[in-house]
Amino acid sequence: MNPVVAKHFEEYSQEPLVIVEVPGVSILFGEFADFCKGHSVCAANSLRLEIGISLREDNLVKMSNAYSGDHKRFSLSGIKFRKEDRWGNFIKGVALGIQNENHQISGLNITFTGSLLASDAETVAAGMGIGVAIGLNKLFDLHMERGEIIRHVYLSNTGFCQENCRYMVLMAMLDAKQDHVMLFDNQQVSSKFLPFSNQNPEYRFCIVESRIQPSAMREELRAKEHAMKKAFAILKKNYPNISLREVPESELSERVIRIDEESRQICSYILEESRIAKESFKCLEADDVAGLGKLMNRVQKGLRDKLDLTCPEVDWLVKRANEISGCIGSCLIPTGLAGSILMLMNANAYESFQEKLADYEHIFGFSAQIKDFSCSGPAAIVQPV
Repeated sequence: MNPVVAKHFEEYSQEPLVIVEVPGVSILFGEFADFCKGHSVCAANSLRLEIGISLREDNLVKMSNAYSGDHKRFSLSGIKFRKEDRWGNFIKGVALGIQNENHQISGLNITFTGSLLASDAETVAAGMGIGVAIGLNKLFDLHMERGEIIRHVYLSNTGFCQENCRYMVLMAMLDAKQDHVMLFDNQQVSSKFLPFSNQNPEYRFCIVESRIQPSAMREELRAKEHAMKKAFAILKKNYPNISLREVPESELSERVIRIDEESRQICSYILEESRIAKESFKCLEADDVAGLGKLMNRVQKGLRDKLDLTCPEVDWLVKRANEISGCIGSCLIPTGLAGSILMLMNANAYESFQEKLADYEHIFGFSAQIKDFSCSGPAAIVQPV
């Protein structure tokens, strides 16, 4: 029996009427490009959120999270944010937005299962919101268009819950194409796709999961994002009439504008990161393996030297990879899980790197995993077929 069906029946003694699957998202290049309204390259990944939904005869919404074991509930009348409801607020916000558009919905039982639940809070919030909105659209025949679904989830997360949310992630979850990467324009809020195959007999893209604790880099990342907002506010004052992504990096590196050193480093890296994203898309189109490897290494160098976003486990894995002949490039990327590293290497390097993972476990006390990178399809209703 499907795990979400089994869990749903265990919780509510009924099978779900609708099941939705939502993928995770890997940002390959341009993780922070939204700060300058730049470009990013991303794809749906193999992480999955499965959502089962059935109807109730009252006005309550009851929710079960299989990963945390938590249970939440709220009434569809008088929906309010409550800090203690934590992840349950993501669903409240979507339900409230739908009702405010004069759509009629009734009581629900909702079950969440799947590997995506182990992701960071921002990814889980996006996945839960997209999945529930798609499920309710189907269950109540609401005729919501794609843009309306994205708007409800975005406003739920940023307005109702006061949390970060990226259009890019929502669009990737909803629009992803199997075996394609997406170039996202954060300024135009638009995307284009490129077929991606990991079948090159000489080189392969891999994801190395360092398996560090989800909280390992969380505080550093939050502090750095606060510093990024401050840095680009300063940059905007200096360049009020042009798009921030068009600011020449030379004017930062040559100290043409007055800006503190930390902000200068941050702006310099993120502007470069956005341009690298566009270059990487061209390299993928041209099957330029060497060019891609160089771009990956530039990203990793910037994360380490300009943003100081790294940890001993990631540093160890990247250093060991760089010591192996046939490893072309490596960089830390966000996938929803902490410490995920994208690597580009040939078959011999892949085998050599696998052998080094035993040393990693001996040093750090837990194992890392390497697997081939692949691009998944979009969120979809899997029941009813």
